[in-house]
Amino acid sequence: MDKKVSKTGPGQAVRRGKAALLVAFLALLAAGALSIPYFYESQTLWYKVGYDKTLLRGGQLAGLVAAMSLFVQMLLGVRGSLLEEIFGVVRLLRWHRTNGLILFAFGFLHVTLVLSAEELTSLINMKSWPELIGALMLTVIFAMVISGLFRRQIGLAYAGWRLMHRVLAYTVPVLLAIHVLFVSDSFAHGLPMAGLLTVLGALAVAILRIKRLARLQER
Repeated sequence: MDKKVSKTGPGQAVRRGKAALLVAFLALLAAGALSIPYFYESQTLWYKVGYDKTLLRGGQLAGLVAAMSLFVQMLLGVRGSLLEEIFGVVRLLRWHRTNGLILFAFGFLHVTLVLSAEELTSLINMKSWPELIGALMLTVIFAMVISGLFRRQIGLAYAGWRLMHRVLAYTVPVLLAIHVLFVSDSFAHGLPMAGLLTVLGALAVAILRIKRLARLQER
């Protein structure tokens, strides 16, 4: 038994170390993202006072949490050998399912808080097309969550559901980028814009690399 512990112990320590580094990195990114509404205030916040300003800032924070949940969801979806080594496939699949609910919950909270601070009529027009893109994105996420939770009850075949889920999964980040870059001037320039594009680019490269390695292993 002692020999067995000595063999598995170092491996567990390495996995825990990698997990700690990954969590610390994600926490650092989250802290930076959540500071944006304070250090890069949007012009809409300038004209809000009191309760309305609190609601709008809260809506922006909820939206940022939803965006970060989406980024995590993309990594959980493709997994890759590193995440599978650290956490295991079963745990990643469970987190993917749970994080989908978190993503939709914060997306819905984002919309609710923003609408509470703004007049609905001012958002339903062609000038507010970035907001409409956001509404479309939330609808797509809702459809993905519902179809994933109740696929059998709805009567969706697994192959058809998987194809739909995959197509929508690649559509949502595109909608997110359009929504975020054009809905708020906080991301129109400077560090927030560069950070968003860098994260999206890094995710795209990581996903393509994971997919490529998976295809090579299948051959």
